[in-house]
Amino acid sequence: MRTLFLLGLTAALVPAKAYACGGMFCDAIQPVDQAAERIIFAFDGSSLNTEVQITYQGQDDDFAWVVPVPAEPELYTSNDAVFTQLANATVPTFSLTSDSTGGPFSFGCQDYALTDSAKGGMDDGGVTVVGEETVGPYDTVTLQATDADVLVQWLQDQGYTLPDNLATAMEPYVAQGQYFVALKLSSGKTTGDLAPLGMRYAATAASIPIQLTSVAAIADLPIEVFVFGPSRAVPDNYLHVEINEAAIDWYNAGGNYREVVSKAVDEAGGQAFVTDYVGVPANLGVFLYSEGMLDLAYMAALTDPIAWLNSIIFSGVPGSSQLTAVMLRYVSPPEGVDAASFLACPDCYAGQVDTTDWDPAEATAALDDEVLQVMLEQQARIDASPVLTRLFTTMDPSEMTADPVFVFNSDLPQDVSAAHSATDHSHLSFSGNVTSRTLELADGRSYHFADPGNPSLESVDTPAALVVSDLSASGEGTPVFDGTDQAQADADAFSAGCATSESAGAFAPLLLLAAGVIRRRRG
Repeated sequence: MRTLFLLGLTAALVPAKAYACGGMFCDAIQPVDQAAERIIFAFDGSSLNTEVQITYQGQDDDFAWVVPVPAEPELYTSNDAVFTQLANATVPTFSLTSDSTGGPFSFGCQDYALTDSAKGGMDDGGVTVVGEETVGPYDTVTLQATDADVLVQWLQDQGYTLPDNLATAMEPYVAQGQYFVALKLSSGKTTGDLAPLGMRYAATAASIPIQLTSVAAIADLPIEVFVFGPSRAVPDNYLHVEINEAAIDWYNAGGNYREVVSKAVDEAGGQAFVTDYVGVPANLGVFLYSEGMLDLAYMAALTDPIAWLNSIIFSGVPGSSQLTAVMLRYVSPPEGVDAASFLACPDCYAGQVDTTDWDPAEATAALDDEVLQVMLEQQARIDASPVLTRLFTTMDPSEMTADPVFVFNSDLPQDVSAAHSATDHSHLSFSGNVTSRTLELADGRSYHFADPGNPSLESVDTPAALVVSDLSASGEGTPVFDGTDQAQADADAFSAGCATSESAGAFAPLLLLAAGVIRRRRG
């Protein structure tokens, strides 16, 4: 069989099915980051720990992975849990606060009343859709209803798996006129993850072998970089971009964030990063493992494999592909039962598991060696690090012509929040219609919408990149492009005249030219 050798971080090949949640020990509902190529750098004195999560699709036998490192490395197996927790704890969020007031309002334009189809409430046989948005991996819908049975049926018709008898529990809330928020996963992908590879080697800077990645990379490949170190990490040979938050779809919880970043990076010449988060790792609540979470001596003596599984499931140890693999290796599901169902309820299959070759001591030793000790070391690195930086970009293969290098800069702000917010100022008529709507960004820019039922800034021809800088290991960096004044002018023009501003488009070529000058200087 032909083997495909993949150079760099990315593989577009296929694993056997994996269950990353590990059954009942999945994390509670929270905003979850979408899939991306992820790499973790953690500095420990003169050594660098690099951990790479590899996602792929295809046949197992077709996979091969090659990566260059600057020094002879010590190799070790990493664990998926650290990537999941770091990504979810630092994922950018975009919250829109509503500030509604009564009475008509005018901002240089006539008042507008929403049509029935644009009221943010579509009546559908007793069910009113108040709003729909994407939050992390969830498709959400906010509802009101006058009949509980109709509400449950409506949700079932939309693909929500709900029991018919749920209507009885909903009735008191329907009677009170309360709202209902429904959630379902928006991602239907069934890809698996390889065990991440860890490498420890002597280094003073971190670098991604992106040029080799270009061999098999997809268009606009998303790349998330987590750097633990003494201070904030910055790209040394790539540019740094601050996005223009006017390009964010605030009325859909920032669901277009990645598209905005991709556009901003392209405007900066294709080789740039944004900073999603900078802060103290201890403040994130990332917890993997500590000594004593599991009583290994007790587990090594268990004669019942179901009890062994339950010891793990109810311990609080975070789920990962590696944990699931160890559990299934030593305790196989009964014939005809899929792994996900089995791990979701081991007790449901008590007495059906084959215990012929059950060796609790061997199983516990493998669990400790392959999962627990790995997470213990990861936890120690997280706890010992003063600062975590999360950087993000998207790249096309044609843009992967130089390996990005990251250095530490203590002169820049050491606190960058992943939480972003804006305010929706809606003004209601006495009849309850929205007569005016203004979006106010955190930097003070305000956009008044001529049509309050269509709050969109797509017509504002402003670059997605608000500020582009050339950063290094010291100082505040060299400005390459600063569009803040033009962005403010666009906001004023949009609001005061209720008209499209077309003045900013001319700045995009200048931005690309400036970025090209920086890259040529460094080359």
